[in-house]
Amino acid sequence: IPIGVVSLKPAYLMNAECEGQALGLNGRVPVRVVGPINKGTAVYAYDNGTASALYDGAHIVGIALETNLNENEKLVECVLKL
Repeated sequence: IPIGVVSLKPAYLMNAECEGQALGLNGRVPVRVVGPINKGTAVYAYDNGTASALYDGAHIVGIALETNLNENEKLVECVLKL
């Protein structure tokens, strides 16, 4: 079950003194997506920390806010729905 998305530029960082990666839990966050994606399409947990529009029973990560038809892995801005 996805609990967050690694965030390189968090708007607000709770527990800044703790070690580890910052996680986006809410809002608009770039997500590593594999395969083509259309704006408004749900993205689901996929493989190796990525997401995909392909639904295979995995949990939803968010909704794409942009279209990118590139088949390769890329960053796509999404609204999180964790």
